[in-house]
Amino acid sequence: MKWLRALINNKIGELYIYGDIEDWKWIDEDVTPASVAEELKKLEDASEINIYVNSPGGSVFAGVAIYNEIKRLNKPTTAYVDGLAASIASLIVLAADKVVMPFNAMLMIHNPWTCACGDANALRDLADKIDRIKDGVLVSTYENKTGLAKEKLSEMMDAETWLTGPEALALGFCDQCEEEQKIAASISGDKAFFDKVEVSLSRFRSFPKAKFNEHKPKDKTKPMSLATRHRHKINMLSASTKIGG
Repeated sequence: MKWLRALINNKIGELYIYGDIEDWKWIDEDVTPASVAEELKKLEDASEINIYVNSPGGSVFAGVAIYNEIKRLNKPTTAYVDGLAASIASLIVLAADKVVMPFNAMLMIHNPWTCACGDANALRDLADKIDRIKDGVLVSTYENKTGLAKEKLSEMMDAETWLTGPEALALGFCDQCEEEQKIAASISGDKAFFDKVEVSLSRFRSFPKAKFNEHKPKDKTKPMSLATRHRHKINMLSASTKIGG
């Protein structure tokens, strides 16, 4: 599975972002700003670029960096939500000149969050910083694309809002809906599956289970790898500075 790859077909560049958005690459499915920048070098001769996204999100500032890398491309760009553009991945697709969603894809926006430890003063300060990130980074970017009022967007983020293609089109998050893609979107226990991308539902509060088929995957869940355990430990140790979205 290529979680991130770039190629050119008949002068049309294609960039696939199919993994978690992270600052550093710990496991294969992590997509970082550095790796995206490296892949984009392969598309320098493309006349236009199509960006295909299927991601549950990840680090806010890693996503912002990828957003700005796409914005700097001096050629037409179109983003396609192949399955899921959740959390900070919903911001990445908005960097394209045009956003296309199939009827059976989903886009989700919610508040940035983190884990933290410290005294009351440190926690209040961190909460203020998260509010600034929400208003100054996320809400402002969504507002620029959709034209929706900041108050409306803030309410949607508070509620953790999941949008289908037609719903995203009506609210201005995408520019076009197309025929549904043949993707496998289902849930099993506390996990969701969008094609080959596994999403832990524990990171979300309002996952719309009613819209997906309940099933148990054929393969038993593999034990957490050493690299994954190591990443989880690092995330906990650095939680006060890493903001997820």
